[in-house]
Amino acid sequence: MSDVIGLVLPFFGLIFLGFAIARLTRQPLEALGWMNTFIVYAALPVLFFQLVSATPVEKLTEGGFIFASVMSTWIIFSLMFVASVLFSGGNIAESTIKALAAAYGNIGYMGPGLAILALGEEAAVPVALIFCFENVMHFTVAPLMMALAGD
Repeated sequence: MSDVIGLVLPFFGLIFLGFAIARLTRQPLEALGWMNTFIVYAALPVLFFQLVSATPVEKLTEGGFIFASVMSTWIIFSLMFVASVLFSGGNIAESTIKALAAAYGNIGYMGPGLAILALGEEAAVPVALIFCFENVMHFTVAPLMMALAGD
């Protein structure tokens, strides 16, 4: 248990530090938009490119693993979407955001870093595959659903 705490504590420490600084300097919520852009479009792709560039192609084409991972995330997205539509009276836009929040948490932000820290460098290729294929799904399905909502 102490090993897990040792791995996770720096991440949560950074989150707390960011929270405290934002509170002390009174930053508006919109000021944090740059961080999302930096993480998703710059930091994680560079990390994964560095780790995956030395990987043999055979390891990058594990279709069963990719299918199982994307389908499990799709099931979570779908279940949350359906439940939210039922409870919100048919609000598609709100249900899409809730489903995206439920399904995206493990592949964005802390998920890749924690997986590589906990499982070592051998987890880099599966994490990169999950990140790439599931982001394709999320960044395609969420805008489509929001367009269907009409807003």
